[in-house]
Amino acid sequence: MRTLRFILASLVLIALVACSKSTSNADPSANDQSKEPESPRFAVFSPAIGVMLRDLGFEDDIVGRHAYDNALSTSIPVVGSHIDIDDEMLITADPTVLIFEENTIAIPDRIRTLAEDRGWVIWTYTLESLDDIATTMDDLYLKLVGFPQDANNDNDPTTFEVDPTKRFDIELPSARLVRSWSPMGNDASISGRTLILAGTDPAGALGPGSFHAQMIERMGIAPALVDGGMWQELDLEDLIALAPDSILVFAPQENTQSVGEPAPMTWSEITQTLGPIATLDLPAIRDRRVGVITHPQGLLPSSTLGQVADEIRKTLATWRERSIEP
Repeated sequence: MRTLRFILASLVLIALVACSKSTSNADPSANDQSKEPESPRFAVFSPAIGVMLRDLGFEDDIVGRHAYDNALSTSIPVVGSHIDIDDEMLITADPTVLIFEENTIAIPDRIRTLAEDRGWVIWTYTLESLDDIATTMDDLYLKLVGFPQDANNDNDPTTFEVDPTKRFDIELPSARLVRSWSPMGNDASISGRTLILAGTDPAGALGPGSFHAQMIERMGIAPALVDGGMWQELDLEDLIALAPDSILVFAPQENTQSVGEPAPMTWSEITQTLGPIATLDLPAIRDRRVGVITHPQGLLPSSTLGQVADEIRKTLATWRERSIEP
């Protein structure tokens, strides 16, 4: 550990010396502190990343949003989708940064040319897993906020000279997500084998590899689907054969956050959401271990999956309380 700290301290010292030399040789006007740096102007071609920017406090810097976005202010102009970009609206918005998901579709050459001509920067991110979500949040935070200059120095100006590794004690946005996705311990056992659905007629199941499946597994919840693709359509016979012990249905509802926490669904409301599935003789139906996750961004690979995990925890807590009632 002493060796690691010595190396890090040396690197910091080298960097400070280099910066000092660079500053002394630079144009004095370049160090004019009276000029405030310009705020970035984002055109976001990803609803998920739009939510991340909002949660990091940068919604006011977004000048163009995705056509399918339902989380950002409607006052922000729509500049198209990742598959149908509105060039004219994009030019009118005049962003400084375009943000895309790499795992959706290739950025059109004409947009790359337009960005180069106008001096726009392009940022790309991959959002295929929980880890992708966490690292994207941290990367955006570090690019836009960075480390506080006095982070964790306990008001001691010599702290970083002695122990520069204290910078690693800073809590990044991913920490909130990691805590939400952490194992639930014995509380997870009440769910048994859990089927995750994003549709009920027909049953659209979220299978292995999907970020929802990864999330419940990290929380200690056993998945009912252990093979097949990330998205699977199941007929009623498939469901009977699978016989899940519990079911979580992701059915986002608009604006539930703006009016506070929604009231728990009645069993009648849950069965209406399930549709034909509610008529099947399944352990999940018999034991009434069905939860409907209503978070507005419950299906997005974004920062709100921390809140979604909280909703899942509350659902399982309700099942446990009911199971111990006399």
